[in-house]
Amino acid sequence: MDTTYDYIIAGSGTAGCVLANRLSKDGANSVCLIEAGPPDTSPLVHVPAAVGALLFHKKMAWGYKTAPQAALGGREIPVPRGRVLGGCSSTNGMVYFRGQPQDFDDWSGMGNTGWSYREVLPYFIRSEKNEQFGDSPYHGKDGPMVVSDVNRYNPLIDTFLAAAYSLGYPRCSDFNAADPNGFNTRQGNIHNGRRVSGVTAYLDPIKYRQNLKILTNTLVTRIILKQGRAVGLEMNIAGAIHKLTARREIILAAGAFGSPQILMLSGIGDGQELQSLGIVVQHELREVGRNFHDHPAIGIIMKTENTESYGVSLKAFPRGVWNVIEYLLFRRGPLASNLFEAMGFLRTIEGLDRPDIQFVFQPATRPTPRFPIPVGHGYAMNPVLLYPKSRGRVTLASPDPHAMPVIDPNLLAEQEDMETMIRAVRMSRKILNAPAFDRYASVERLPGSERQDDESLRDYVRQYVATVHHPVSTCRMGGDATSVVDPELRVRGIEGLRVADASIFPRIIGGNTNAAVVMVAEKASDLILGLPSPEPIDIAE
Repeated sequence: MDTTYDYIIAGSGTAGCVLANRLSKDGANSVCLIEAGPPDTSPLVHVPAAVGALLFHKKMAWGYKTAPQAALGGREIPVPRGRVLGGCSSTNGMVYFRGQPQDFDDWSGMGNTGWSYREVLPYFIRSEKNEQFGDSPYHGKDGPMVVSDVNRYNPLIDTFLAAAYSLGYPRCSDFNAADPNGFNTRQGNIHNGRRVSGVTAYLDPIKYRQNLKILTNTLVTRIILKQGRAVGLEMNIAGAIHKLTARREIILAAGAFGSPQILMLSGIGDGQELQSLGIVVQHELREVGRNFHDHPAIGIIMKTENTESYGVSLKAFPRGVWNVIEYLLFRRGPLASNLFEAMGFLRTIEGLDRPDIQFVFQPATRPTPRFPIPVGHGYAMNPVLLYPKSRGRVTLASPDPHAMPVIDPNLLAEQEDMETMIRAVRMSRKILNAPAFDRYASVERLPGSERQDDESLRDYVRQYVATVHHPVSTCRMGGDATSVVDPELRVRGIEGLRVADASIFPRIIGGNTNAAVVMVAEKASDLILGLPSPEPIDIAE
């Protein structure tokens, strides 16, 4: 194995795959991509409906959980993250949503020159191959990442949408255009019945390039610094320590937990805290690990004897057998779906400039971590708080790189977050109780019809709230001197080192984060290579 490369990328998740593709396009650049987990060879990765089996997988997930949450009675919440080639793009729900356009204008307004919506839209378009909206000015049709409609969605989806429309809520024809407000089916990263991940879109077509080396089962333990410059990486392979040297740059793409952890292990962070762990301080950068937040969500779960929903039961057994056969023969049917096939965005109060809640409909009851397939029949609404005010931290538990970091999202610490969740629960119930659902004769299993007043609903939220696995902002990008990275994603005070993943988000976006991470990595590759940014796109609404 070579020990010197022009560019070394720590983390093969969504961003790492994009960077490996773009940086190795020029054969003169040697690139090494490092992944802590195994290759993405498991069939579970590639069958869309198997997503539930991946979140808590013993070999392909990190097994993170939060610190006890003070506002939730000390509960610890699982935090699934992919530990496999492709990272979370190989284990996530495959939803394609970019965020609200105003989100990126907010980034620009926070001092991040070059990150407004009109400036990042070309990167979304460059990455995309949209099978339905390819002729839209908002979409691409020649990119590596296939985006498509679900080939056949569950019958409950029509009922859900009819219920929403009957209440006067609008229909959104394209969630990734100018105004993602309203309800409809949604698109995903699925092609011919198989998951589209960072690996299948960006790595597989170019993995045989002679100037690209991909290392799996390799844990990055620290950055090697010399006179204020990142010159290499130390890594653990099967218990042995190895070192790589970077001629030009090291790029951290290890995610909102991994990237700050690597920085802190390398002596970059809050000096006093690092010293307390016996880590030699290389560079004081107090914001590393701070500003952490994620999207909280709560479920309203309905039980029914009707067997239209996805789920395992004796009545549905013949259909289930056919679904397996259909998938094996034709790559169609429920196994070719990510199961979360429709959603909506709404404002819970008047006066907001964009929706503050995402309503995700699930045509199945909730599975358990021990058995990833829903048993019995039902459906659920999962309102997601898009712009939480609460902020937490990611810190080190130990100087041992194998020890999990301390993950504290500080969920619902701000009372405003709780009150928005309560409004969302009430709106969800209104939709689920619309006449369109009458024929299912369903019963509300959770929260349960006995919980009606605000205080009992607050208790329910405290007991059951979780996140939808969109951690961000632990290496915040900003125009201010206290940010971790500048608007060109360079770590402040260290030469030859950048971060390019969801950890750099100045603030969380209003929806699923994977597509935005692809955009960040596409833009990062231009910044690293010194290429001119594409012309901003102005689209008249």
